[in-house]
Amino acid sequence: MKFQEYLVSEGLRQAQAAKELKVTQPTVHNWIYGKRPPSGMHMMAIYKYTKGKVALKDWCEVFNDYSA
Repeated sequence: MKFQEYLVSEGLRQAQAAKELKVTQPTVHNWIYGKRPPSGMHMMAIYKYTKGKVALKDWCEVFNDYSA
């Protein structure tokens, strides 16, 4: 499940997720819209926050063409 799908399914706003994950709302926006991938630490935090519904494979789908 993609992070955006999770937020919609749970009725959550980006700002709410940002507060829980201790990042800014624009950071969450950038993750969701493929502008920047979350760090490994944040991917683990998102995995825990979503109770495993958003995993590494989901980020790989979003950023499969991302080059560092």
